[in-house]
Amino acid sequence: MKTVKEFMNENVVCLSPDDTIFDAAKILSQLNIAGAPVVEKDKIVGIVSISDIIKFIDIKLGKLPKIDTPGLSTLLLALVQMQKVHSDFKKELKKITATKIKDVMTKNVITVSPLQTMVEVAEIMEKHDINRLPVVDDGRIIGIVARADIIKSLIY
Repeated sequence: MKTVKEFMNENVVCLSPDDTIFDAAKILSQLNIAGAPVVEKDKIVGIVSISDIIKFIDIKLGKLPKIDTPGLSTLLLALVQMQKVHSDFKKELKKITATKIKDVMTKNVITVSPLQTMVEVAEIMEKHDINRLPVVDDGRIIGIVARADIIKSLIY
C-alpha cells in the first residue's frame, strides 16, 4: 500500500494566526498554493485557504464581481476590479485585509499520519470535502498532502 509519507510535501508553508488575510493571500498567491496550515508554538491551530479569504471578503464587502479567470490569482483580480467599482474601496479593503487569519481560518483541522494509506486520505478528503491535509507525527506537522498527491499516487 502506498503511504502518505511517500507522497506528502515536506516543505510546508505555515502561517501564523496573527498574520493578516492580506499577507496570507499574498503568500499563497506568490507560491501558487491554495491553502496552508496555521501554526502556533509548533502546534496546528487551523488551516486557511484562498476560499476562506474570498468568502470572508465576500461577506464583508458584498458579492465579489464574477471573474472567469481560474486559479489563485482570482482573489487578487477581484480586489483590483473592486477597486475600480467602489470609491471608498481602499479604506474599507485596508480595514478588511488587516483581519487576522485566526478570524477566518478553519479551526477544526483534520490531520493524517505519515503511515496512513493514500486510499484513506482520498476517503477522508471526499467525506469532508477538503483539498489538503496536514501530516502530523508526534503532534508536529511534518508535511502536507493534497488532492494532486492522490493523483500522483495512482500514477507512480
